[in-house]
Formats: sequence, structure tokens, C-alpha cells
Amino acid sequence: MTDLKLDLKFLETLCNSFGPSGYEHEAQKIVQDYGKKYADEVLHDGLGSVIFRKGKGGPKIMLAGHVDEIGFVITEIKKDGYLSFYQLGGWFDQTLLSQEVVINPTKGGAKVIGVIGATPPHILSPEDRAKVVTKEKMFIDIGCSSAEEVKQLGIEVGDPAVPHATFRLMKRTRKEKKEDDKDAKEETRDVTLGVAKAFDDRIGVFIVLEALKRISENKIALPNEVYFVSTTQEEVGLRGARTASQMLKPQVGFALDVDISGDSPGVEGLVQKMGKGVSISAGDGSMVPNPRLRKFVLDIAEEKEIKHQPAFLKVGGTDAGIIHLAGMGAPSLFLGIPTRYIHSHHGILDFDDVENAVRLLIEVLQKLDEEAVQSFTAI
Repeated sequence: MTDLKLDLKFLETLCNSFGPSGYEHEAQKIVQDYGKKYADEVLHDGLGSVIFRKGKGGPKIMLAGHVDEIGFVITEIKKDGYLSFYQLGGWFDQTLLSQEVVINPTKGGAKVIGVIGATPPHILSPEDRAKVVTKEKMFIDIGCSSAEEVKQLGIEVGDPAVPHATFRLMKRTRKEKKEDDKDAKEETRDVTLGVAKAFDDRIGVFIVLEALKRISENKIALPNEVYFVSTTQEEVGLRGARTASQMLKPQVGFALDVDISGDSPGVEGLVQKMGKGVSISAGDGSMVPNPRLRKFVLDIAEEKEIKHQPAFLKVGGTDAGIIHLAGMGAPSLFLGIPTRYIHSHHGILDFDDVENAVRLLIEVLQKLDEEAVQSFTAI
């Protein structure tokens, strides 16, 4: 069991905050207020990304976690008071029905909680009852019976919404033994799991800030200039990573994000699993990581005995898919936290993996000098 030093109260505040793609201001204010005391300089791009610089001189390193969460936007107010919506980011239809959402009126005022509804199954034909209800057939019920009632609450077309769900911990004790050692003894491990909306990707932002905090508090010297970045609009096209990387022109990039956990029923072909360490990606739908950079990170994880595991995703991508194309190109790598049920109201992850990710980042940053960076692309 890795000793946890994580500021989970801050993570709770960050995860519970409101911030779908394009509407990240509330969450970014929390990020900036927390990180600015540890940074040498605070910068911003034109899409709202918050950037903390630490160090001066040497190669430029960019660490990115995206602060936006998947959400919704109100597209129509029906005359009977129901609301139509469209997705901000990718939603799987089955995760939505009967779930609560919270709407933030753009003109101000109190947030409004609603329930996602659809035609009751009791009155559907047997054929329709067997079909999946799609998002297009759903609506949001905020308890209003007319469009006028909706207006009185300050809600208009274009207002954003996110899942209504709160952060909590699950503490468990389990017996485990190393899978690759048949003679290994079974050991008991105390487990702290987190359940929350928006782990995708508030957990990546949290890891970036934890690394910044520890480097600052422990006065760790770095041979580089590091930019700790909370990006925006990742879920709708990796947009904040594009503008931030164009602005910074990093020489090496890392994306910190959730990874799909391959340990729940029905999941096959994914080697990365929750509780087995930080995942060091060998590739995904958006990029092929620089193999020398990946080996560099793997070697450090082995040397420092930081629990880690390989990972690969056939589809999907992260901010690293954009960062590696910055300027003339920047060797980049995705480091992930295996998480169950991403893009839903309730993700689950193991904080032991998070702690290992923070430790690995700090160790890697201390060794990313000019010689190391040049070696990643030398012919």
C-alpha cells in the first residue's frame, strides 16, 4: 500500500464544482486559487486554460489535465415546461435515464436540479420496451408546467448542465497477491476508492496540481521549465490543449487523464486495471507515443519502485494527441488512472494509482534535462 498524501478535500471541492466544456469558469477559479501559491507565474490562453509555470530555463515541459467535464446544453423549452437538451461530450444513452442534472442559468441566479425522463415503459408496446431509449427521446423535468414557470427560474435556451452527483470515499480491506508470481504470499491492502462525477478529467488536473505543490513545498530543483496546465474543452475536440500548446511550444508533453479500467464484468482485452498502478500508455486513437520517452518513464518507474502498468486503447484519445503536434512536434505520453464507469454520473477509481502517478511525475521531471530531451528524437 502506497502512503497517501493527497489533498482529498480539495479534490472533493474540485470534482463537485460546475464546469462542462466551454463553461469551465467555476472550476478554473478553484484551480487557480489553489495552484497560484505554488507557481512562479500564472498564465492563461484565450480559451480559458490556466497555466502555472515552475522553473526557468532548460527544456519546456507541459503537463496537462483537462478541467472540463461532459455535460449538456438546453436546446428548447417546451410549452408544458419540459426541457430538450443536447450533449457536451460523449454520453452513452443507457447512463442517462432517471439521472439528476443541475442547470446553471447563464443570466445568474440559483442552479436548478432536474431529472432526465422519457416515456414510461409501462405504456410502451412490447417492441418499443425492448429498445434502448435514445437521448433524442429524453427530456429534463424541473417540475415546471409551463414555459413561463421555466422563465421565472431564469433558465433559457443555451444554459449548460452537468450531472448532479457528489464526491464520496469507499474504504475497503482486501487480500491480494502478485499475479505474475505464483509463489507470492497473499497480502492485505487497505484501499481508498473515490466515487464522483467529473473524474474525467478533474483527476488529471488534481495530479498536475499535486505534483506542482510537492515540488514547491519540498523545494525540488528542476532542470527544466515546467508548465502545469488545466486545459479546457477537451471533451468537444481537445481545444484547450491546442491553444495552450501553441502558446507554450513545449519540447515534451504529458497528458494526465482517466483510463478505461479493464477489471469490470464484460470488459475484455484491456490489460490496465484499477489498483494496479499508474498506466503508461503505449498508444490510443489520437497518437503513437514517442517510444524513447515512454521507455525513459518506464525505466524511472522501475528504478523508483513506483507501481505502474502498461495500457493501450484502440479508440479515443487525450490532450497528448494534440500536444505532440505542437510547433515542430513534441514527444508526448499519456499517463492514466484506470477508472470504472467514466462518462457517467459516478466514476470509481483507486487513490493508490493516483498517488503513484504523482510520484512518477515528480521523479520524471527531475531527470528531464536537455540531454534527455534531445535523446528522444536523436537519429
